[in-house]
Amino acid sequence: MKMMKKYASALMLGLPLVALGFTSQAQNTKIPAPAQEHILVSENPTENRKETLSGIHLQPAQKGTFLLDFSQELDEDATLEVKNTAGRTVFKKPVSITDNKKAWRYNVGKLPSDTYLVEVKTSDTTYWTKFKVSK
Repeated sequence: MKMMKKYASALMLGLPLVALGFTSQAQNTKIPAPAQEHILVSENPTENRKETLSGIHLQPAQKGTFLLDFSQELDEDATLEVKNTAGRTVFKKPVSITDNKKAWRYNVGKLPSDTYLVEVKTSDTTYWTKFKVSK
C-alpha cells in the first residue's frame, strides 16, 4: 500500500510537468503561413468585361417621365438596359454608333421609386452604373 501511495504521488507530481512540456512545445510550434492563391477571373478573353458607365444623368421630364443621358466612347453598336432591384428589365433600346455619336438621350418613361441598374452592353464589354429614383 505504501508503494502504491509512492507511485500515485510520483504520478501526481509528474503529470503537471508532462503537461507543461506539451504546452511549451505547442507554443513553440510555428503556424504555417497561409498559401497565397491567385483567383483567375477569366481565362477566355472573349468574355464580357465590366466597366462603369460615364457621363450618366437621369432627370425628370414632362408628365412624370425621366430622360436618361449618357456619354461613352463605344467602338460598336450596343444595347441599353435599365433593370430594377428585382432584376426585371424595365427599359431596353439599341444604342447605335452611327454618325460617330458619343452621347445619347432616351425617354425611359415613368419609373417608380427604386434603385435601378443601367447597363450598356457591347459584344465584349458591359458598361454600368446605378441610380436611385425617389419621390
